[in-house]
Amino acid sequence: MFINRIFSLWFLLAFIVCSAFVLLANAPIQYVEKSTITMSRTSNNELLSYIQQYHFLISDIFNALRKESFSFQLDYGVLPNGKIELLVSLPEEMDIVAKKKMEEIMLNCIQKNDLNPISFQLTLKDLYEPAATESTRLSYNDVMANLFETMIDQNYGDFSVEHSITSESIQVMINLTEDKNAGMQKKAQQLAEDIIRQHRFDVQAFQIEVQNKIAIH
Repeated sequence: MFINRIFSLWFLLAFIVCSAFVLLANAPIQYVEKSTITMSRTSNNELLSYIQQYHFLISDIFNALRKESFSFQLDYGVLPNGKIELLVSLPEEMDIVAKKKMEEIMLNCIQKNDLNPISFQLTLKDLYEPAATESTRLSYNDVMANLFETMIDQNYGDFSVEHSITSESIQVMINLTEDKNAGMQKKAQQLAEDIIRQHRFDVQAFQIEVQNKIAIH
């Protein structure tokens, strides 16, 4: 009887120790999952801090690519793993050699700004195709360029398209000429929403304003 009690007590202690080990082993996994969820919900104020932090890098990359006479749109965003995605949209087909040169230029700019290339992901895509990655965008130049080209094709005349990220929303400003009526303004609004959806972004996150203040000479 005494031996049976000792064996039962030993078995109970072993079970408690094993259970504790399993719980401790799973704790880091649960923490990582929670951290990943937090990273994917970046606030607009956090986005503004990223924009400020990488403003000079983006400017350097833009100027360096322009010097080589490349045709492109440059965007950037924050990936769920915390890396910064540098997204280059190409309006026309480009061979592998030219793409490789673009990537080398971007990497050189990263290093010249004393930044670690490992912290960045370089992505090249077609201008009119939505990005395959799920980065939280810090700019939407590819979307605005797509909108701009479409408005030219649809004969909107003189107009301008601008966008910015504020602490509240992503603002899109479309300015038409003074002679455009309310129907044309509504058409431009709908076109902007359609193109935002084509690029797989949530229209509700955008505040679109259409005006007609461009003077006719």
